[in-house]
Amino acid sequence: MLERLRTRLIGSVLAWDLIATLLCLALVVRNDPTLTRQWPLYGGVAVIWTLVFIVLAPQRALFTRTLLEAFTRLFLAVLLAATSFAGLLYLVNGVAIDRGTFTWFVILNLVVLGVIHLGFRTFARWRQQRGNGRRVLVVGEVNAAIRLADEFVRRPWTGVQVVGYASDERDAPTSLPRLGGLHDLVTLVRRCQIDEVIFALPPSRYDQVVELSLQLLKEPVMIHTVPTALDLAFARTPVDSVGGIPLVSLRESALTDSQRVVKRLFDIVVSLLLIVLLSPLMLLIALLIKLESPGPIIFRQERIGEHGRRFQMLKFRSMYVDADRRWREVAQRDEHGRLIHKMKDDPRITRIGRKLRRTSLDELPQLFNVLRGEMSLVGPRPEMPYIAAEYEPWQWQRFRVPPGMTGWWQVNGRSDKPMHLHTEDDLYYIQNYSFWLDLRILLKTVIVVWQGHGAY
Repeated sequence: MLERLRTRLIGSVLAWDLIATLLCLALVVRNDPTLTRQWPLYGGVAVIWTLVFIVLAPQRALFTRTLLEAFTRLFLAVLLAATSFAGLLYLVNGVAIDRGTFTWFVILNLVVLGVIHLGFRTFARWRQQRGNGRRVLVVGEVNAAIRLADEFVRRPWTGVQVVGYASDERDAPTSLPRLGGLHDLVTLVRRCQIDEVIFALPPSRYDQVVELSLQLLKEPVMIHTVPTALDLAFARTPVDSVGGIPLVSLRESALTDSQRVVKRLFDIVVSLLLIVLLSPLMLLIALLIKLESPGPIIFRQERIGEHGRRFQMLKFRSMYVDADRRWREVAQRDEHGRLIHKMKDDPRITRIGRKLRRTSLDELPQLFNVLRGEMSLVGPRPEMPYIAAEYEPWQWQRFRVPPGMTGWWQVNGRSDKPMHLHTEDDLYYIQNYSFWLDLRILLKTVIVVWQGHGAY
């Protein structure tokens, strides 16, 4: 939840940065009628500032670095964006801003964005003081835990609070409590509402770190280790710095900061546009569902999302109201004992529901899940908890990115492929992610849905 909150704050800062920059430009050129009518000028500023701020990410440094580092990053971002903007003006004929006006725009922009960033940083600090910081559990001996706790105390901007440590050795009483042994790790994470786990075990206990990390894959926590175990063989494992403290992230998102911001902005714009355009169709579908059978129009079902977080996924109801309790009637297992939860001619599906599923129109309410940040337009399908409970450890890697309305699996077989083969398609998508791959999948989704292959 905290990681999602920080992601939302970062996205909010970027949005306010862009709005404030455009307002600064409008304020500076308000007395020049030749410039106030140059709408492409505002478009150029919007594109340049967005791209530069995505690449340099001063909005993320605001929550992860010192105040000096954060404002240095902001200054460099504004300077680079302004330089790029000046180069664009030089190349474009018919648009000219005198040096004085341009200088005032850059200065005003820097001051206004500095105030915005300071306000968001103050808000984040206020939330942390109210107990909304990241709760961290250190796994290792007490001295390592105390050192980490002291370092985070000296860096309050990180919002990290070390609540205790887990160790099999009973050390002398200290100000930092020993919460339990290593065999209690999963229980401690749940009971103490831990957000992040930091392993501080020596290299000789490498096997134990791997074993414990696999146990935590089903829990919605971030997993890190101190640099004594840099040789851990995890795919795409990044070395990150939390408040200047180097940590190796064993469960970091597969998306970079810039990829995540671009993906989220695309999701917001497209989902809003589709909700507006498709609202008459969704109202008609709601009416048909209500007329055919009793029960709610919208079906809510708990699903597993990014990093194992649970959320309520929305769909148009395509089954009778007691279908969820009758899943065992249709659930089957393949020759290897793996669970298959979908079948053709499912008796629980209504007449309207079968048509909705064939055309995938039952998925339209998930646009609101996308808008709320619980899902993305493209990604692995959000899994049902009872199916995820039977996952092998490697299959939990599919939760390293936000779940999607459509994905690589859907455009390469959809429901015709057994459930246990979906994970391989999802891992292919994760390892080969790009914005262009998302666009390709969306285009293929339209074709697959139009042809009606594999959906039931």
